[in-house]
Amino acid sequence: MTGLATPTAEGSLLAEGYRRAARITRQHGTTYYWGARLLPPDQRKHVFSVYGLARLADDIVDEPQALGVRGSAGVAARLDALEADFVRAVETGGDEGSVDPVVLAAAATTRERGIDLECFTRFFAAMRQDLTTTSYATWEDLLGYMDGSAAVIGEMMLPVLDPPDRAGAVDAARALGLAFQLTNFLRDVGEDLDRGRVYVPAEDLDHFGVDPHAVRDQAVRGAGVGQEWRALMRFEIARNRRLYREADAGLAALPLGARRCVTTARLLYARILDRIEDRDHDVFTGRARVARRHKLATAARVLRSPDPATFAQRAQNHAERAESHGATWPDDDDVVLLDAAGHTIGTGAKSAVHHDATPLHLAFSCYVVDAAGRVLVTTRAHDKASFPGVLTNSVCGHPRPGEDLVSAVRRRVHHELGLEVEHVRLVLPEFAYVARTDHLVERETCPVVVATVAPGATLAPHPAEVADVAWWEWSQLLDAATDPDSGLSTWARLQVPQLAALGADPRTWPEASYALLPPALRDLEAGRA
Repeated sequence: MTGLATPTAEGSLLAEGYRRAARITRQHGTTYYWGARLLPPDQRKHVFSVYGLARLADDIVDEPQALGVRGSAGVAARLDALEADFVRAVETGGDEGSVDPVVLAAAATTRERGIDLECFTRFFAAMRQDLTTTSYATWEDLLGYMDGSAAVIGEMMLPVLDPPDRAGAVDAARALGLAFQLTNFLRDVGEDLDRGRVYVPAEDLDHFGVDPHAVRDQAVRGAGVGQEWRALMRFEIARNRRLYREADAGLAALPLGARRCVTTARLLYARILDRIEDRDHDVFTGRARVARRHKLATAARVLRSPDPATFAQRAQNHAERAESHGATWPDDDDVVLLDAAGHTIGTGAKSAVHHDATPLHLAFSCYVVDAAGRVLVTTRAHDKASFPGVLTNSVCGHPRPGEDLVSAVRRRVHHELGLEVEHVRLVLPEFAYVARTDHLVERETCPVVVATVAPGATLAPHPAEVADVAWWEWSQLLDAATDPDSGLSTWARLQVPQLAALGADPRTWPEASYALLPPALRDLEAGRA
């Protein structure tokens, strides 16, 4: 791109645009402001100008009456005009007589730093979406909106901050943009309700059984927000902290000045989540704020640090320890990640891949059966990180990378129950499910097997894995699967009816073909045979 023409009038207007963008950022985006203050002035102004343009668009959508704009058609027209002015200013240098100085500054930044105009196209498309969409059914739906309203802001910042490996920093930059906006959404639930919008996925509201309007009314009456709302917010905050963790992976790749800037903004924004928790998750009767003195102190500490990224890591570790309430992963083996067709696409540590957006991965469920046809039922240890204290089938586990199904079952049964199994029989080779708790979503391709044990086998449950065990008649498990108050795990409720279709006696369930296993296991089983 060629540089902007700079006659005296335009140069003065451009300088005013950068000054005005800085004032807008300080007034409306104080966290961004204090982070950007750690950048050199020639970089700082570009951060302010991008924020300033985004704020102009946001005000058109959120505060149209204050701008004298009436009706959705008027808002759309004003938004279209802002985008057209910006694009024209980027392409031509702008007209100092008609272009808002902030628009001129953002256009100059775009030209000078080489920000892709397509980023702004996605941003303005998301702003228009706010005119027609007021709620989102799923997290994936909300992410689609946030791609243009938040993740793309991270992409815009990369040419400004100029990391050596810009392409390699994109994922972390996008994650930070998403993290910042999700924090805004959680802090501003009450304000957004006043605008007729809900940025908490409907699937989450349904799962936790909450209506934000009713919770707001309850909170305003002084009755608090209730345990269901607290559980919802804990889930969303855990999701938010996962995004910050993903963003932290890119901090070390930034130049030192940019690292200080981004680390400061990241620390201060994540601190809002702490303030929400301090308010007992009440986001209706007051705003969760970070005190100015804390912002100044954080910026000063980061500025003095030779490696500011360590502050983010320590803050994240502290938050996650508090969030877990002592829950643990007794082991942290790698699990096998799958595509939709069941092929291996990678591996990841168990603790790292289990979260609010757990990727599809390989697992198994085992029903241990004795000589009388009874099934061993277990209660998961109460301090397990996933599904603590849940009543379920005998053993659940994950094949390690390169481990065949039968070997994985034998290993896990011995580890959790102290049992040696005589025979492992595949019965549901294609079972898969999704389940969720207040803290994570489970998403597994999970073949089901039956394992027989010799008469008189002695149980030795591992206390970190199993809280209780009992031998049940198959009919008892059938009853539990249909009893909504039994506490039986989601996956067992889904498996038991399918197993019942195989017959009334677990000892006689027919063995399924290993050819029906997902490809990730099928080849290993062929090699074992």
